[in-house]
Amino acid sequence: MSVTIIRQWVGGGARHHHYETVEEAAEDTKDFIARHVDEDIAPDRLEAIIRSVIDSHCVQLDTRTGGIITGQGLIV
Repeated sequence: MSVTIIRQWVGGGARHHHYETVEEAAEDTKDFIARHVDEDIAPDRLEAIIRSVIDSHCVQLDTRTGGIITGQGLIV
């Protein structure tokens, strides 16, 4: 199953990332969040975020506050 994840920085335009599998999308999104938000994020919190991103196909990052918004405004 192919997946498209929409990533958007606060104040920036959306970027669409296309993946062939859910696993590929999850791994790339996990790396992206760890690089840009917090490398020391708790593994269980990171997994919950990844599940939400994959389910909603959307993530918005605010590096000014370290906030992550997934899907329909769910802040995790």
